[in-house]
Amino acid sequence: MTDQIREERLAALADQLSREYDYRGIEELETEDPERAQEHRDVAAALLPWIEARPREERRDAFMRGFEKGRERQKARTAADMRRLEAEVAELRQDRDPEGLRARIRDLEYALAGWDRFMTGRIRTGMPLDWKTQAAEYLAKLTVVQRELAMLQGVQPSNATGDRPA
Repeated sequence: MTDQIREERLAALADQLSREYDYRGIEELETEDPERAQEHRDVAAALLPWIEARPREERRDAFMRGFEKGRERQKARTAADMRRLEAEVAELRQDRDPEGLRARIRDLEYALAGWDRFMTGRIRTGMPLDWKTQAAEYLAKLTVVQRELAMLQGVQPSNATGDRPA
């Protein structure tokens, strides 16, 4: 460090000390109380080498302390955000249909999946017999309904009302 920079730093530190302790700049204090101004310059001369010589590890440790505090605050914020999001998800998953519509939809989807397994031939051999019997009954009902639908589709609108064309 050059002597000029060192002198500038000494003057700045002495002025800062003067403003902190006497509420006046060093120039103003020099005109009013030269001994007090000299005390500030002496203290600045004693402190400046100590300030300049503070070890690099101390600065790094100070940074790491601040970094760790920031990390802890971020963890707390993230945890709070997660709690808020989980509460929102729980609210969205809450059953809001008093008639049980979602349960009926799930039951119908389950029945459809079972019917699909039956129709595609993927019936597991370990299934109870009553299930197979019930599936056969459903198949018989489906066949009857399909026949009725086919018959109804074959009927012309004029035939259904009894108005026959001449």
